[in-house]
Amino acid sequence: MLYLLINLVEAQVHGLLNIGDGYLIILTDKKSEKFLTMTIGKAEGEAILIAKEGIKTPRPLTHELTTNIIKHLDGKIKHVEIYDLRNGVYYAKIYLSKKLFIFDRVEVIDARPSDAIALALRFKTKILVNEKLFENFEIPRIKIKEEKKRFFDI
Repeated sequence: MLYLLINLVEAQVHGLLNIGDGYLIILTDKKSEKFLTMTIGKAEGEAILIAKEGIKTPRPLTHELTTNIIKHLDGKIKHVEIYDLRNGVYYAKIYLSKKLFIFDRVEVIDARPSDAIALALRFKTKILVNEKLFENFEIPRIKIKEEKKRFFDI
């Protein structure tokens, strides 16, 4: 079995840009000025917005339902990992844990990055990204007057 060592860095959702039939999500490395962009579907973008803005829905949507199921079964998401880009497609994993007596049992689940991010925000857990995915993208730090903006204003 081949194991690849990758350097993971913690990222945060910096913003979402509505591009008509989907969203452009911007993740930033928490310790530097580097960023990563991904195009995601409309429903996934709205699920991320709902979580980021703390919007309550009258009935559970897909990611709320998934969150409720995991919590009801005494599980939690330890963290999510965006680890690869192949042929223009990003790959992610969700690290789901459940207590068994005094031990944590961890299951690794393949996921789309947008779904992994939507769930990570609901569980208030870390979003880890392979450092190499940030390599060629950087935002210059510019001091601007702080202004209260809604999350999706970029």
